[in-house]
Amino acid sequence: MKEKRYEIMKNLVISLSIFFFLVAIDLSVTKSQSFDMYESLEYEYINIKDMTTMNTSIKNQNNGFSLWIGETNAQEENSFVVNKLTPVDFVSVRKPEEKQEVRRIWYLPTEQGVISQYPRYGHVAYDIISPRGSAEVIFPVANGVVSSMYRDYAGALIVTVYHHINGVPYTSQYVHLSRYAEGLYVGKEVTIHDALGYMGNTGRSYGTHLHFALLNCSLYDPNDYNCSDLNGFFRFANYRLQEGFYGLGNVMSMPHEWYSR
Repeated sequence: MKEKRYEIMKNLVISLSIFFFLVAIDLSVTKSQSFDMYESLEYEYINIKDMTTMNTSIKNQNNGFSLWIGETNAQEENSFVVNKLTPVDFVSVRKPEEKQEVRRIWYLPTEQGVISQYPRYGHVAYDIISPRGSAEVIFPVANGVVSSMYRDYAGALIVTVYHHINGVPYTSQYVHLSRYAEGLYVGKEVTIHDALGYMGNTGRSYGTHLHFALLNCSLYDPNDYNCSDLNGFFRFANYRLQEGFYGLGNVMSMPHEWYSR
């Protein structure tokens, strides 16, 4: 009886040993196959050169900006060729406000000129010569109204223009003209483009030139104490010169020589 029981136990142990051995082998094979599977995986690389992508650009349209989308194909690396553009509603953005151009007020009195004498006490004016001589046209230095046309005691032909700029009255004086422009008269409104006359040598002059003065007052205006007459105009010009007012050079940048206004 003992021997029989021993034989059964022995067979059972052997059977179990064989079973566990086979299980171990199976697990080993499965694990090996699993590692082989992961080790043999091949990743798919994407070739961006063959992909269809989108190219964008900004286009100004209808006072705003629209997005334009283009279908592009890469012909070679980092190189794209636009096949077509299709307008797409994207976003409306208000255009930046354009800078308003500052309107010039003051201009030079001649198209070409060289300053031969600067303002000084007793001669508060610029003397201007020109290579054109008496053919040089004289223009107003700003828009205004012709306030006087006369000859002085020495015979100089003179015209003055009244300007009212930014609430300030000014008088510009043009002396030694050879002749007045056709159709000029006192009270005529003139612009910077209207001729007043031509450079000359009339009166007490030593060569063809323009004697030009600008003063911040209203000549021949009885309500203007400083400039109600010519004597007052000259006195006030010398007074303003002492205060540092030289005329046109104070209201604009005035070069020594120029070939364009």
